[in-house]
Amino acid sequence: MKTYRAALLMLSFCLFAFRMQAQEGKLARTQLFIIPTEKFSGAAGYTFRIAADSEERIAFCACSRPYVYLFDKGGNQIDSVRLPDDKCVRALEFDENDRLLIMDNDETRIFRYDLKRRQLETLPYQKPEDWFKTLNHYYRAFELSSIPTYYSNNDYLQDFYFTRFTHSYNLYLNYDNGHIYQIHYNLIRKIPGKTSFSNSQKDDIWLSDNITPKSKLLLVDDDRKSVVYYDRFYNLIYENTISGQVYVNAALGAGSEPARFDYCTNINQQKIFGISAFNKRGITISSWTR
Repeated sequence: MKTYRAALLMLSFCLFAFRMQAQEGKLARTQLFIIPTEKFSGAAGYTFRIAADSEERIAFCACSRPYVYLFDKGGNQIDSVRLPDDKCVRALEFDENDRLLIMDNDETRIFRYDLKRRQLETLPYQKPEDWFKTLNHYYRAFELSSIPTYYSNNDYLQDFYFTRFTHSYNLYLNYDNGHIYQIHYNLIRKIPGKTSFSNSQKDDIWLSDNITPKSKLLLVDDDRKSVVYYDRFYNLIYENTISGQVYVNAALGAGSEPARFDYCTNINQQKIFGISAFNKRGITISSWTR
């Protein structure tokens, strides 16, 4: 009898372990609120940008309107920011002090909006490093120009990816350990050192067949060397770079209208925020957790 119970217990454990392994990378989605699509009417094609602060307040905008709208966790609009021109927003993110940073599509200015004072200021944007240095003290203390970059030839880029700079970075900061990670072609590089780049060791290079410089890192697990990012089809991709395990989380619901979507994390880096459905009636904002 004891042998039977032990065998049954072992079988149950194996089935549980198999199920856990099969579910590695599956994200749990929670619907937060719906924004009426009519708020962004008049666009020939939609390009959305989203950002979340430490209190999970959401900043959201579309190219069709020169406004950034701010919502609380319940979906109540708490503020809006009128932009100086009607061009698209290239990047939208909160800094470490929960001030909203907005990069114009021409890469000439950074707007910083303080929610407490309801004040919008303009910051100079002269080189790619300027954007990162406005985000937090980790980037400001780091010699960003020491990080190897990839170079852009605008003669071969689509209009949507045009950049006025000859070089660019795709960086992610892990607030838990202060390390910077860089996406390059088919790899993620963990930047050694806390003040400047020296040399990458073998363990600092995480290989991936799916990563490109246009991928956006959303979550990083340094111990497991696993990441979550989204691809050009707006799926949320989990990848364990050690085991090669890949799990594709379909972020958009069936029947969503075509658009250029965006996903983000906040300073806590525990959740992903983005769009899970978009149609003529509403834009559904959701969060995803591991």
